[in-house]
Amino acid sequence: MTGAADTAIQTDRPTRERLIAAALDLFADRGYEGTSVGDIETAAGLVPRSGALYKHFPSKRALLGAALAERMDAIDRIDATMDAPVGDIEAELRLIGGLGLEELESERQLARIVMKEGDRFPEIAADFHDAIVARGRAISIAWFTARAAALGVEVEDAEATAEVMADALIGRALQSFMFGERLGRVEEQRFLDAWVRLAMSALEHNRRDE
Repeated sequence: MTGAADTAIQTDRPTRERLIAAALDLFADRGYEGTSVGDIETAAGLVPRSGALYKHFPSKRALLGAALAERMDAIDRIDATMDAPVGDIEAELRLIGGLGLEELESERQLARIVMKEGDRFPEIAADFHDAIVARGRAISIAWFTARAAALGVEVEDAEATAEVMADALIGRALQSFMFGERLGRVEEQRFLDAWVRLAMSALEHNRRDE
């Protein structure tokens, strides 16, 4: 995990990016209220209390909103990728699972902030759920249902099956965020292999039963 101290060294990054990265690290570690604008500016390699943050964001809350918007844009790109089938369902599943895990890792700090601050700032938790978790799940359901239909396969309760597959990725990520190396999980490639096998088996089982 990148810490605020590391972020401060990366002065070649655009100032806006440095401010977002520094703020997410600090909010996740110290809490939203426990982080001052000066703290964020310092961690971003700027002069504290110089007003540098306000040249890019009107407030700390707006900065957090910008971080959420970045992740929404990333999910839009994943959605666009999923709209272009590669012609091989297993290859598509592997691509989607890998992209999902990668995006979830990118959301680590936001997720930690929601877990830490969700009760105090329910709107932050709601925005994170609606814009990222619920949307990611909806994209997965739409993809699985569409691919099953394209294969002529009628999966029993395709929506629930797709949600189970999406939640497997989300659950792995959340456990990692909460427990880190103590989790003792299988390595990512083995997890992804098993995830693809389970999704393929759901499709192939229903194909045989037709």
